[in-house]
Amino acid sequence: VASFFFIGLMSMMIPLCNVFGALVAVCLFMGLFDGCFICIMAPIAFELVGAQDVSQAIGFLLGLMSVPMTVGPPIAGLLRDKLGTYDVAFYLAGVPPLIGGAILCFIPWVHERQLKER
Repeated sequence: VASFFFIGLMSMMIPLCNVFGALVAVCLFMGLFDGCFICIMAPIAFELVGAQDVSQAIGFLLGLMSVPMTVGPPIAGLLRDKLGTYDVAFYLAGVPPLIGGAILCFIPWVHERQLKER
């Protein structure tokens, strides 16, 4: 959850970097948290679907991740053409991971509530 949240935060910080060193620092942190997210994706998929369907679950996750990675750059280009800057594209790119991280924070609460109801 933390890595997903920080990926969004680092994406939103890219336009705020006025010095190359700051951009390098943001990219290093973003790469670190992205690596953590990718590494934990397989164990989470294994826990959710079991050993027999884990390969299909990982393929499905990677397939879903390919959609914004394919559609995002042309949309960022359109925003750049309309607004004259990429800043809005970076801010918008950071919103889904922030929302996803916030939603993921509620999973333990929902799980605990379901256990109490049983």
